[in-house]
Amino acid sequence: MSRGRSNPSKDTYSTHDVAKICCVTPTTVIRWIEDGLIPAFKTVGGHRRVRREDIERVCQDRGIPFDTQTGDETGRILVVDDEPVVLDLLRDVVTELNHAFEIEVARDAFDAGRHVVLFRPQLIFLDLMMPGVDGFEVCARLKRESSTAHTEIIAITGYYTESNTERILSAGAAACLRKPLDVLEVRRRIIESFRLREEPHQRPPEPLVEVVRVLLVTQNAEFRARVRDELAAAPVELLTAQTAADALLVAQSAPPRHIIVSLGVPDLASSGLIGRLSATSSPPQLLAVHDEPTDAMRRAVQEVGPRSICLPTRAVTGNLRGLLGV
Repeated sequence: MSRGRSNPSKDTYSTHDVAKICCVTPTTVIRWIEDGLIPAFKTVGGHRRVRREDIERVCQDRGIPFDTQTGDETGRILVVDDEPVVLDLLRDVVTELNHAFEIEVARDAFDAGRHVVLFRPQLIFLDLMMPGVDGFEVCARLKRESSTAHTEIIAITGYYTESNTERILSAGAAACLRKPLDVLEVRRRIIESFRLREEPHQRPPEPLVEVVRVLLVTQNAEFRARVRDELAAAPVELLTAQTAADALLVAQSAPPRHIIVSLGVPDLASSGLIGRLSATSSPPQLLAVHDEPTDAMRRAVQEVGPRSICLPTRAVTGNLRGLLGV
């Protein structure tokens, strides 16, 4: 991302502008203002503004070049770490934030020093122990220099101990995070450092899955258990009845799309279940089962409608989801 150059005649700057010029985070600028280290005033909308002459004085006191490269408020983060996974994690985190960022990586002490001077990061993620880099000493040295004394440093380490944490915090780090890094913690630290307005995290809507209602009418407990097991992982609401009369009551309150009926149910013929259900405005698909179905049984079921079929029980179990299309 490119950084533009502000108009040299600009008289006032936002806290984000000041943060970029002074190589600190907006949080540090707010702290300076609240502590009286830099004068500021508020606009009618409640936004803090700092006058140009006050920024120039702060920069002069701290040995910071006043080049006014504030651009479009792009945040600058330096990652001092030799593990690519850390850089990838930081990039993934900032891409989800409602703010523009530039990220540079330093994999040794020379790179770290060069980026601090040229890139002028506002926030540094510093690995405490990597080849050629003593994170404790780097942090202490940055805090001793007037130009980087207020640059926010967050230490990261795979050797997380209380003594290491106390030591790096004493050297001036704002926090010490444990590796492997927690995405939510890193995200929270960046939001706080740059005083971002956190947008509510909205998950993409899950695709709607239509739940299909299936009515099973049987007195065979073993067959009922097999059907239940086979449809357990399908988007199906399974209703059961042991008599045709009960099935009619269930179907009236919760009309099914499919009905599986054992032709051996005693009151099937007297109740007129199949005929009454097939006469509805949205007749269900009928799957009739019998251990040894006769030709007469098959013809009777086929006469109900084109969506009706009669099969042996052995041909149904194991193929039920395919037969119902669920």
